[in-house]
Amino acid sequence: MKTKTWFISIFVLAATAGGTPAQPVTVTGAGDPNLDIPAVQAAVDQGGQVNLAGRFSFNAPPTTPAGKTYSRIVTISKDVVISGTPDMQGAMPEIDGGNWPFHVDAPGARVTIRGIHFVGPMAGAIWIYAVGGLTITGCRIENVAATIEFGVQGGQANPVAGGIFVGTDPHPVSAANPGMPGNFSGSLSISDNYLDIGASGSNQTVGIIMFAVGKSPDSEVDLHISGNTIMNVSEVAVNFRYVGGRAHAERNTITTGSIGVAGDAIRIFGSGSYLIADNVIDCGWTDGASTGISVTGQRPPLPPEEGAIVINNDLTMSAPASTTFVSGSAGIRIRGTAQLNSVVNNRIRGSAGAALAVLDQNGNIPGINMLIGNHLQGFQSSLADIVIDVGVTGTIIVGQRSGIEDSGIGTTVVPMQ
Repeated sequence: MKTKTWFISIFVLAATAGGTPAQPVTVTGAGDPNLDIPAVQAAVDQGGQVNLAGRFSFNAPPTTPAGKTYSRIVTISKDVVISGTPDMQGAMPEIDGGNWPFHVDAPGARVTIRGIHFVGPMAGAIWIYAVGGLTITGCRIENVAATIEFGVQGGQANPVAGGIFVGTDPHPVSAANPGMPGNFSGSLSISDNYLDIGASGSNQTVGIIMFAVGKSPDSEVDLHISGNTIMNVSEVAVNFRYVGGRAHAERNTITTGSIGVAGDAIRIFGSGSYLIADNVIDCGWTDGASTGISVTGQRPPLPPEEGAIVINNDLTMSAPASTTFVSGSAGIRIRGTAQLNSVVNNRIRGSAGAALAVLDQNGNIPGINMLIGNHLQGFQSSLADIVIDVGVTGTIIVGQRSGIEDSGIGTTVVPMQ
């Protein structure tokens, strides 16, 4: 096995050195990081089609290439399709361990990663730092180990783990930390993957994170997060934070588990054109401030959030009966300067502070948001089914006759027969 892996590595290096067009290459894992890491690195450096087979060990200290900020195991820097070749029993190839096994730093290039099983990576499995087109599909990511390093990089007090991170700065986006959204362009698809992150203790564990991705109008993205199964996260399963372009989260199945601190199963924060549709969410965190779907707008100089469509989602707020809910808790929540958003035909069950809430956030007031035809049968609120906060302007509620706590300005309620 080791001899075979070394032979493939030498072949790849020779083809690259000769400058000839890349041919499809298969790399078979040896289960030894001293062999597996250089073999995979040499293959992806060639670009083109790379097939991985067998079991790979990435259990070695990460490296930080010259001129780079963040450590990783393998760097992907050019157009490449990395595909897993199943074994005779149909099992996909496995990459064990590694602090960010794959780091994609490929400005303008098109990268595909499909059919790979990541087991026990540290910090996360795939970091997309720069790309001109992306497909991650059919992968499994399990039992990610939170690290202090990733927590520090993101300005967090606790160790942090994630499944897939798209962004240049793990700090949440702000005026002081704007990221480099121009690093991303084109169609970015993360679809039909299985992520069981493995929430534990006080660690922050998240699923798919996107911070400052795409820049309008010259480097916009079409971002599709679809058909993924995401389990056992302690804070956010799908996190959109400032997208330049269009972002869709559709047909994902999210089961948070019970370990979490004031999390949002799906979070929209800041600018972008968002569609959140047909997701199935079981939000079981015991923290009384948690939400299923949260839409937040920020005040200038950050770009506004407006026009999100949240439609046809099935939410179960399954916190234990002993949970004490606070005013921010909701199945679906709109807050801050969020404007012109539509929450339509969602089904919300279980219990929380409210099923639907439109709230002030530190003096930032939402305006002209629509709550239309949502189904709240089987939901139990500690405050009211629908809560409209003090000063919130122009909310339109269609299809709700009662259970509304309205302290807003110019709220319109249209009951349906």
